[in-house]
Amino acid sequence: MTERCCVPANSPRAQTSLAALGIALVLLTVVTSLGIAIADTAIAGADRTPDERRVAAATADQLVAADGPLAARSNVLNQSQVDNFDRAALERGAPPASEYAVSVELADEEIARSGTVQGGTRISRLVVVEARERRTLTPDLTTTDAVTLPRRSAQATVTIDPPAGTTVWTVRANDRVVLHNRSGLHGSYEVPLVPYETTELRFQRAGRLEPGNVTIGYDAPRSTKETLVVTVDA
Repeated sequence: MTERCCVPANSPRAQTSLAALGIALVLLTVVTSLGIAIADTAIAGADRTPDERRVAAATADQLVAADGPLAARSNVLNQSQVDNFDRAALERGAPPASEYAVSVELADEEIARSGTVQGGTRISRLVVVEARERRTLTPDLTTTDAVTLPRRSAQATVTIDPPAGTTVWTVRANDRVVLHNRSGLHGSYEVPLVPYETTELRFQRAGRLEPGNVTIGYDAPRSTKETLVVTVDA
């Protein structure tokens, strides 16, 4: 008959086995905890991402809308509005920015931020940024009564200083009468123009006009294509 051999509990071999079992249990607990934490993080991230995307898209759409805080018209941004854009303007123009961390970048430069953005979801929009430069034109009207503005503009300042014996009584912008005084025009006048068409100004007069008797100031647009990026970190 074969005798069974039992290892005493206090033997080195038994103690080694118990220690190994303890280490295995600790490792199993750590791995399980890490797995649960990673799963929780993934679930939280999955839940957060659609909300971030919704807010980012809504904010981007509002910023480039025709009535948005940056736009001159739909998808065209006004450079002066961009220069003055800050957190307060962002939160006024896009209310979700007061509840979420939002960053707005234009041409790779941050122009406004609300809160701390460390990651989050990015939404991009292609836009045109329009700046206006003031220019002055002094037309030579000695042999003609019309001048065409070299750039389209929404408004012009027409200054008329005719010499003695000359009367200018009407100014037309293309086919529209924009200034008229039968007794004569003299001084500076703000003339509204149609910004989507080339403008010819025609001066109806009696007498001679020399260079310098008429000057025209206008805002010439300068446009560049840029990318607007809105990042939301919930």
